[in-house]
Amino acid sequence: PCPLVAPDFPNGKSSSQAHCFYTPRCQTLKMTRISIIFLLLFSLNSCIIDEQTEVKHLTKNFNLSWWAEPRYQSIYENSDHNEYGGSTIIPETVFAVGFNDDFIIAKQHPNKEEEISNRLFNRDSTGYYRLSNPADTIYLSQEDSIFIRNGNYYHISNGWSPPDSLFPYRKETKFYIIDIRNYDLKNWNSRENKYEYDSESEFYTGRQKLGVPQDLTFKIIEEKLK
Repeated sequence: PCPLVAPDFPNGKSSSQAHCFYTPRCQTLKMTRISIIFLLLFSLNSCIIDEQTEVKHLTKNFNLSWWAEPRYQSIYENSDHNEYGGSTIIPETVFAVGFNDDFIIAKQHPNKEEEISNRLFNRDSTGYYRLSNPADTIYLSQEDSIFIRNGNYYHISNGWSPPDSLFPYRKETKFYIIDIRNYDLKNWNSRENKYEYDSESEFYTGRQKLGVPQDLTFKIIEEKLK
């Protein structure tokens, strides 16, 4: 610890009444510590700033944007047309978008990592992870131990590295229509104005019901995410 020095005081004041002073060596150490703290904070901030983002303004207060990797591309509601993030309207991975002042249409491959993880790591009373779908064993590592007990499939290991094929999950495509004809920043509710479809035929039926014009096509298509 740094020594404290009590200088001589006139008028008979005792050292107990005096203030303590750091020696020059202690002041140097203190400044060094402060410099290190600022350097660490600057480095952390630089890492955050350097993380790549991309934002494309669509229409009204809706942006198509991603952070870190294109596969995180989503549609957000954000009054700042140049800022990443906001209120998520359609989560990752959005790979095709069309829009006008009345509607936004989109195609998306879902992120299956969380869903598969919940199915893989469902521990029951045996203390092991029960596989509700034996086909999920394809997502387990080769080092894992799989066994059958009372007709049920189980595995032991809780270590898991999700395969890239789950995010985005290209075997499944969802279609969306967002109705923004009566859009208002304060009163518009995405739950009431967003329509999700599991097939292209359902999507086209939904277009007809909502009155989406035929000339509204997918203007933005990310080929690497298809």
